[in-house]
Amino acid sequence: MPTNSPRVAIQVSRFSTRAGRAFLWLVLCNVSTAQECTIQIQFDQRALPISRYLTGACIEDVNHEVYGGIDSQMIFGESFAEPAQPRKSKRKNTFRDGDRLTDDDEISGPWRALRRGNAIGKYSLHKQDPFSGTQSQSLTFAAGEGEIGMTNASLNDWGMHFVEGKPYEGYIYARSDTAISLSITLEDRDRDLVYAEQILTVSKSEWQQLKFDLTPNGSTTSGQFAVKLKQPGTVAIGYAFLQPGSWRRFRDLPTRRDVAEALVAQGITVLRQGGSMVNVGEYRWKKMIGPRAGRPPYTGAWYPYSSNGWGIFDFLNLCEAAGFLGIPAINMGETPPDMADFVEYCNGPADSTWGRKRVADGHPTPYRLKYLQLGNEEDVDENYWRKFEPIANEIWAKDAEIILIVGDFAYSQPIPDPFHVSGALSGITSLAAHQKILQLANGLGREVWFDVHIRTDGPQPDWGGTMSYLNALERIAEGAKHRVVIFELNANNHSQQRALANALAIHAVQRDGRIPMVTSANCLQPDGENDNAWNQGLLFLNPTSVWLQPPGYVTQMISQSHLPLLVTSTVEGTESGLDVVAKRSEDGQQLVLQVVNSSVREQSATIHMHGYAPSQSVVHVEQLAGPLEAVNTAENPTNMTPRKSTCLHDNAIGQTHHSFPPYSFSVLTYR
Repeated sequence: MPTNSPRVAIQVSRFSTRAGRAFLWLVLCNVSTAQECTIQIQFDQRALPISRYLTGACIEDVNHEVYGGIDSQMIFGESFAEPAQPRKSKRKNTFRDGDRLTDDDEISGPWRALRRGNAIGKYSLHKQDPFSGTQSQSLTFAAGEGEIGMTNASLNDWGMHFVEGKPYEGYIYARSDTAISLSITLEDRDRDLVYAEQILTVSKSEWQQLKFDLTPNGSTTSGQFAVKLKQPGTVAIGYAFLQPGSWRRFRDLPTRRDVAEALVAQGITVLRQGGSMVNVGEYRWKKMIGPRAGRPPYTGAWYPYSSNGWGIFDFLNLCEAAGFLGIPAINMGETPPDMADFVEYCNGPADSTWGRKRVADGHPTPYRLKYLQLGNEEDVDENYWRKFEPIANEIWAKDAEIILIVGDFAYSQPIPDPFHVSGALSGITSLAAHQKILQLANGLGREVWFDVHIRTDGPQPDWGGTMSYLNALERIAEGAKHRVVIFELNANNHSQQRALANALAIHAVQRDGRIPMVTSANCLQPDGENDNAWNQGLLFLNPTSVWLQPPGYVTQMISQSHLPLLVTSTVEGTESGLDVVAKRSEDGQQLVLQVVNSSVREQSATIHMHGYAPSQSVVHVEQLAGPLEAVNTAENPTNMTPRKSTCLHDNAIGQTHHSFPPYSFSVLTYR
């Protein structure tokens, strides 16, 4: 608005105080720096389809996204795989009663020693005949009166959340040379209260499963699970599991209900389970089936004592129950016969060999898996091709409808045109292996996709050579059915600047039209957990609650306002800082504008409609705006949330006037 407009002049006369004049000066400064631009919407021109699967997320056990995150398992260190911590360790999870332990005592890292009364005890880690992995925990009550035990307060010792009157369930695997009673309790560690207790009898020298059901008589957010002896004897514990009853699990799955429901509310349409976690040698699908306790721990990419408790099929069960399109990635070290078994386990009939195993594992109907990624961030070279070809042949022989996705990486520099497929290219050796993969798919009449990752640290995405990569594949495809997808929008932050970059990336994909799927890393993140720089969770959680970060709200806003057709839109005013996408419904009744203002200035715009007259004059606006560094915290989870308002559209002249705040993402809905 010009500073000499009548509206501003009227406002000037109303401010006579010093504070009022100072406030007015700020208003006038803002007005004087605001720029006018025009957004042209060509509703009557040819519309292009927009994929429903551009609002996805990538789930990977980074920063304990799974084990300690979405997994309903409340115990961290379930298999006692972690080594004993030094007595004087400075890490957060130090022994509570460390001064009562001897130098010979050993207790697995996430667990704490417990001693009450004058009882004397002993803690040992045994590597001989462990229940799972390489070691089990031994607990001895030697003399005195009281209790000798150990406690677990979940990931990073942050405390378990117990709710009064709500059931919790679980089991342990234990053994003892003589019959002995074992106390299982839910406690408040800070107030030294016991909320629930069950006595179990260990009666075998072989490993036996002992189930328990506990209902606390009080609530706490500083809870702990305890295993205790109250009389002399020795017991070995090989595995421990605790989860809430069905009241806090999503559709009775081993998945936190509040987390899964938050993902649904976020508008996730496609979920990919992949990333560097699949690249380690022990990541094998056959280690993820059957009872949870029988799945061995393994050396993970992000955590050396990873659990297989929540694996590929727990992921697929979640996707099936939540309505997400689920896409798992597998390790390229899997053998072709094992991958044939995998397809039969997923999609085979109930009376097939591996279909019967699936039924026994609790899933009687086929998963109807359609997409499968082979590897993650691979060098797609001759070595990759030698692994890909036999695996692809086995998979496609079992199910011709499965679309295989090559776990490619990223291309930092544009690929030149023209180029030679075997020549050296920017960021890669050549496209020779890509060409062989395309030829194989074409010869078999199958479809193959390629995954690339880009950076969205913000406030602008870094595309590198991604678009030239799409062009290069088109030139060498020779008729092969193929697509390119982006399975990781990657960043090292979860702030508003990353939110803007994610929005701009999705805008570019919508306009381009060739990329059918986009998933943002990472799906979620335990609060305060960031030990590898990928501090980028869309959804944060702690034991009591979950909350979205600004990039998660961008996903939600785009997903909830999805319309299937792209409408041509242009911005006149090259320095406006606005990036616009326009979408319409099939019946032509509804129009949605997505607008990113990535500049430091508020931007005023006049929106012109060509070929469209909404039936309502009221335009609904949803806007996410704030400083680039803004995030949401456990203390202030609504610091950055979308604000809803309205503006007016004048059908007589086909115009809307609206101002877009600095560093904002806005969705305007016309009906």
